Order: sequence, then C-alpha cells, then structure tokens
Amino acid sequence: MPFSVLSARVLCVRPIGVTSDFCPVCRQERRFYLAQAERKRYFLCFDQGREGPPHHELTCFVCACKVERPSAERPIEILPDPKCAGSYEPTSVVMVKTRIADCVAMEELLQSGKLAGEAREEMIRHTLFSFARIYDEEPLERIKPWVMMLMVIVIFAILILGITAMKQSGSVVPLVSALGAIAMVILALMYWVTAHSPRKRVRTWLALALLPVEPTGEEIDRARREMQASRIKAGDCIRSDKVLAKIVKMKAKPHPMM
Repeated sequence: MPFSVLSARVLCVRPIGVTSDFCPVCRQERRFYLAQAERKRYFLCFDQGREGPPHHELTCFVCACKVERPSAERPIEILPDPKCAGSYEPTSVVMVKTRIADCVAMEELLQSGKLAGEAREEMIRHTLFSFARIYDEEPLERIKPWVMMLMVIVIFAILILGITAMKQSGSVVPLVSALGAIAMVILALMYWVTAHSPRKRVRTWLALALLPVEPTGEEIDRARREMQASRIKAGDCIRSDKVLAKIVKMKAKPHPMM
C-alpha cells in the first residue's frame, strides 16, 4: 500500500532554480521552474531514507505542465537554498541542448507536414516518456505523513465532540454537525489533491502534446511496450484508447491552452 498513516512512500519536491528545455505542450523551447523530486519511505512520520535515485521535475513558465528529466542532465553537487530558487540556474549537459534542437527540428517538420518515419515515432516516444513518471505517481503521494496523521486526529476529535454533545443534549444535531465538519475536512483534502497533484492533470497535458501529431493507437502502444520493457509503470497505466478519446474530445471542444 503506497500510503497509510503508519507507513507511506512520499514524493518530496524541493525547488532548485530555473532552466530551459523543450515543452511538449507549448511545442517550443521554454523556461521552466526546476525542482528535485525524490521518493522517501516514512514510518510513524519518521524519514526512513530515500527510495531510488532522485530526478528533476520541470514546470513550464507558460502552460504550467510538469515533465520529468534525469538529474544527471543538470548535475548539482550541493543543492542551493530554496530561497535562491528564483535565480539559480544549473549548467545543463550538452545532451540537453542537443535534445532541444532535435525537438525544435521535429516540430518544424511537423508544421511543414513532413514529419514521418523515425522522426514521428521519436516525437511520440519523447512526449510519452516526458510524462511517464507522473503516471507512476499515486494521488496522495505528495502529502507528508504528519499531515495525514493530523487530519485523522482532527476527524476523531470532531467525532468524539459530536458524540459527547449528542449524549449531553439528547439531540442528534451535534452529531450531524460533526459529520458535516468531517465531510468538509475530507473535501478540503480532495481539493488539495486535485489542485496540487499533477497526476490529476497529466492526461490533459499528454493529449495536448500529442494532438498536433495525431498519433494512432499502434504508435502509442509501441512507446508503451518500450516502457514496459524498461519496467516503467506508465507502460501499463497509459491507455492508448483513452488518450485518443481525450484528443478527439479536445478537437470537438478546444482546451484553453490550445
């Protein structure tokens, strides 16, 4: 189980700075907020250490989509103070600039109607892999265990107060009010998840990125099989039929980002 009050795997995100990369949704080189993301195991709210290597999470200045990149692309020996995240920009390896140039070149081919063959497959593959790690993310994975434990304590406290007040007054009104307050706490948590978890928005970003390419189900499935061969969970989570249905829906009713 990825999350419980006692034991949890949490995705911890720490702002690092800013950087440049190719945005698959804007379809051009953009500026991004840069953060380090690493999964940690917690038990009874105590940090038990990191699980697997960290990676970088990039958030586009313009469309706010999030993509993941290997931390090796922007090597950082000592992480800067988060207060300097607005101005610090780590040096990117040559491969990053090469990839950006390749993506821009493929975009020019797409715009001219000449994107085909290996270049087309690479654009689809690159788009899916950009969002792969977000598909691996659980809805509550960014919430620290102490927050969940605090919410459980608050819920139990409200329930006990409601039951006590009901017994003293002989009316069910206090209990109903307590249950209403508990519902509000749970709804607040769900709102936070919807507003902050990119897992809730990744299908939209993926569909926006793939819409101009108009991929077929087989082209998406080829990229999925490559993910599965690399044991990337997104290879099982991404459904080509749902992605295509989302694209069709966007064509019928354009998204604000389009």
